[in-house]
Amino acid sequence: MFKRIALLALLVLLGLSLASAKTYTFTVDDPIQAGSVQLKPGDYSLKVDGAQIELMDNAGHRIDVTATVEAADQKFDHTAVFFSSADGTNRLQSIQLGGSKTRVVFQ
Repeated sequence: MFKRIALLALLVLLGLSLASAKTYTFTVDDPIQAGSVQLKPGDYSLKVDGAQIELMDNAGHRIDVTATVEAADQKFDHTAVFFSSADGTNRLQSIQLGGSKTRVVFQ
């Protein structure tokens, strides 16, 4: 009986930790530099769990980038990608995550 309760408690905790992480999707139309990584045109997903982020391409490959998670004063209406362009290179600056007060800022 104790083993069943312990297993149930473990499954509930695991479910809560997975539920707290939210995944957002965005599309890159042109090649863009994200830190030291070059992102090709295509669809990407960004999972945020507290201060941790996980960036993945549409094939499910993890992309290691350096970024920080910031909190804004109010919720963003939609997910928006911000970048700068200099010397013919597009550089990813930040992504505002729709429906949240979270902004991911890339180094």
